[in-house]
Amino acid sequence: MASQLTVNWLRIPLLLLLLLLQLHCSSPTQQLTLNVQKWASLLSEHLQEMFSDATRESDIISMYKNYGEVEIFDPRKELKRAKNAVESYLKRRAKVAWEAKVSLESRNLANLTEHDVNDPTSTHFIRFMAAKQETDAARVYVHDHTASVIEVNSTRRFNLTPNANLYGIPTSLLSSAVHVPTPVYDRKTNKLRLKTFADPEVLLKIDWSNIDHLYRTNQEETHDLAFQMFCSESGFMRYYPAVSWVWDNRAEKLDLFDCRSTEWYINAATLSKNVIIMLDMSGSMLGQRFEIAKQTVEAILETLSDNDFFNILLVSTFSHHLFQGFEFIWFSKTVGFLDECSEKAGLLQATVRNKKMLRARLNSMSSEGKAEYEKGLIKAFETLMKVSFSSVENFSFNLQTS
Repeated sequence: MASQLTVNWLRIPLLLLLLLLQLHCSSPTQQLTLNVQKWASLLSEHLQEMFSDATRESDIISMYKNYGEVEIFDPRKELKRAKNAVESYLKRRAKVAWEAKVSLESRNLANLTEHDVNDPTSTHFIRFMAAKQETDAARVYVHDHTASVIEVNSTRRFNLTPNANLYGIPTSLLSSAVHVPTPVYDRKTNKLRLKTFADPEVLLKIDWSNIDHLYRTNQEETHDLAFQMFCSESGFMRYYPAVSWVWDNRAEKLDLFDCRSTEWYINAATLSKNVIIMLDMSGSMLGQRFEIAKQTVEAILETLSDNDFFNILLVSTFSHHLFQGFEFIWFSKTVGFLDECSEKAGLLQATVRNKKMLRARLNSMSSEGKAEYEKGLIKAFETLMKVSFSSVENFSFNLQTS
């Protein structure tokens, strides 16, 4: 086959040479036109023959004739079929969320006292599968002057097995798990009064959010369903199936997660908004005050998502003279946004990139000059009023000061 292919390739230059010689010897225009058409047909036939021999086109067609067939389809019908499939997929997911919402709304918080929910001997003692401990064990502070602690043994533990739907992550389908952020205490004590000061509201809401039966039903009906999560305004998060909690630092038991700071919770709990953060950069903010202000700005930025728009407005002004060469040069800084490129745009979309960029600019700034809150407020409201009418309908205004 290789030798035959080589011969075919050698025939093409020879054929082209003959065509050129004939073209050179021909003189009449009409005859030349007929000859060119003939040469083109002849060259096409030779090329087709060569490629057919090289690719074995006829052999391949005969080999796969019984295993495949050419199908003619309508692109519009295929697009409609794909659209219906995506709609059906999203409707199933929406149905799962809606049923969970209806189930929670149909439940009422139990009317129990602080003592009932924290007394291990009470029939109303509330247990839950803690994500960090991977058990339903509890720690209860005693109601006396000793402020001693009772360790309540666990009755259940996670039974973790690899889950194919979650890339082999070990999960427990028997129950959901509850994550309580570090600043939120499900059972806490007031050491100044030397008495238990448990927060029954958090415990009651944790017990109220227990709809594991519905979570299991959803998982059985929709096998490719991932995690089902519920975040409370109290701070705890219940998720199914249960899985071992991933610590920020396991050795030091460091946990910084709070579901109320997640993008999906913020988007569901709040409307999209326009935010201008007014930051005092005057000389009085030098040192610890400036560091506290930057941490405040960081906390505000963490609550913004891609649907929000923001900017940081510096409300300090300064001017000074610098002697350079043989003349004085005057420098001044007026009230303006931290990002000079956004002076015309006004607000930036709260993307990760934009927030990171302004953080870096803020860290490189120093406090000097004097505060001009009047000018800052005027510029802030002028910027907000420049927002288009359509944006005014879709976004709310927020003005934060630091």
